[in-house]
Amino acid sequence: MAVTDGYLTSAEAGSYIGRQFADGSGILDDVVTSVSRMIDQHCGRHFYRDGTTEVPVARVFEVENLSELELGPFNDLVSITSLKTDDNGDGTYETTLSASNYQLCPVNAVSRGAYAEPYTEIDLLNSTTFPSAVASGREYLIEVTGVWGWPAVPAEVRQAARILVAEVAKLQDAPLGVVGQSEFGVFRVPAQMPPVARRMLAPLVHPAWVGIG
Repeated sequence: MAVTDGYLTSAEAGSYIGRQFADGSGILDDVVTSVSRMIDQHCGRHFYRDGTTEVPVARVFEVENLSELELGPFNDLVSITSLKTDDNGDGTYETTLSASNYQLCPVNAVSRGAYAEPYTEIDLLNSTTFPSAVASGREYLIEVTGVWGWPAVPAEVRQAARILVAEVAKLQDAPLGVVGQSEFGVFRVPAQMPPVARRMLAPLVHPAWVGIG
């Protein structure tokens, strides 16, 4: 298997822990993928990019405020292609809002160089509003299409991934830490975030997220 949306390559992981495995075993690929998803779950957001400017991804949202949209956990936005609404609740997003009628916030989020962050909110301008309740009862009346995730993977996330990979490597020598590694080539990922990694990731946890330890 290949690493899927990982915060390290398997080569980086192997170099960090000082262990390599047979080509094609997929062991480190699985470990890197697993610890990357553990970081996502801990932080309530993903730091890899979902979509590109050429092939953007659409996500839909409920209307909770007529003048702003808080994107919420796991919906950080790098760039936007379109903002549409379903005004009559028929499941079709027929109205495209002009870019002059909304603003991505925080305004300077992605322009901070190495400290760039994603957009987390869309504020409407010029008295524009999102649709209110519709007769059909549909709630997801907003469609945002763009690139999701973070502008770049923060250094803290990459280092936390290294710490977790090293933690997994230690477990293979523990009596109950690994499930048949020599026979099946399978690692068990720690159930809880190590304290050092937790402290490192603390500033990156989404403010609206209550996740796992």
